[in-house]
Amino acid sequence: MTVRSPLTNSPDVSPVRSLNARTIEQRYREQFGMDVGRYFTGLDEVMIYECNQSKLRFYYPFSLAGDAAFYADLGQHYKGYYSPWKWEHELVFQRIKSGDQVLEIGSGNGYFLKRLPEKEAVGLGLELNDDAIAYGKKIGVNIINEDLKIHAEQHAGQYDVVCAFQVFEHVNNVGEFFRQAAQCVKPGGLLAIGVPNNASYYFREDPYHTLNLPPHHTLLWDPTSLRYAGELMGLTVVETRNEPATITHRSLGYRLWLEKTLGRNLLTTLVYKSTRFLAKRLPIMSDGATVVAIYRK
Repeated sequence: MTVRSPLTNSPDVSPVRSLNARTIEQRYREQFGMDVGRYFTGLDEVMIYECNQSKLRFYYPFSLAGDAAFYADLGQHYKGYYSPWKWEHELVFQRIKSGDQVLEIGSGNGYFLKRLPEKEAVGLGLELNDDAIAYGKKIGVNIINEDLKIHAEQHAGQYDVVCAFQVFEHVNNVGEFFRQAAQCVKPGGLLAIGVPNNASYYFREDPYHTLNLPPHHTLLWDPTSLRYAGELMGLTVVETRNEPATITHRSLGYRLWLEKTLGRNLLTTLVYKSTRFLAKRLPIMSDGATVVAIYRK
């Protein structure tokens, strides 16, 4: 079977590396108490490919993408899954103007939408998690369970700002998904996408970072692939911006560096615990976990 890029649909892809399926299963068990074995039935390894045109990396096979049951399970095991306010929220929030019509794709519990009245803007969220929709309604935001394809067909060119935070790394057929998102934007409007920054040390040096693995993530974006994607869709790239590294990012980056140097063992743990207070204060990482791309239609 020919492997095709989920962004360009081109067979011009190259294998990058393989990951051990049992190790992935073990990571989910250890960190979240979750059994994800059903996704890896019959698989010993998971492949990472790179689209040679866009440089977007992706996991294969595509059947590894999590379903609604997976996300419901993750929400039960990881209570902090939906963060009230993130760095990328603030970055996009500052670009919203009074009177803007805003669409958030994958709005989660609606925390971003909740603050739009501060800008005198009107927002709508698209979300497939019914528990998140119910919570959003409790806090007074407008969220509906509707597929982006259907919404784009019915509301083409309606929104001044369309945004998605930590969504585009979960989508297999992301080329079509990207086009549908852009279809919702008015001419002259903005599309803003925030995804994990796989060019950062935080992810680059930890291929088994649990929540950056399937079935949670299926795509591995970075600033280069985001810029290519926007140009492919006929959008103007206004900017791509990397999240600055936080103290947490630097601490975790230091732990990764120690593991790479000393191995994953008791000595590494002891060294880390006794010296991490120093590492948090050192500029050992410049970029954090997220990159945002803003496009103009």
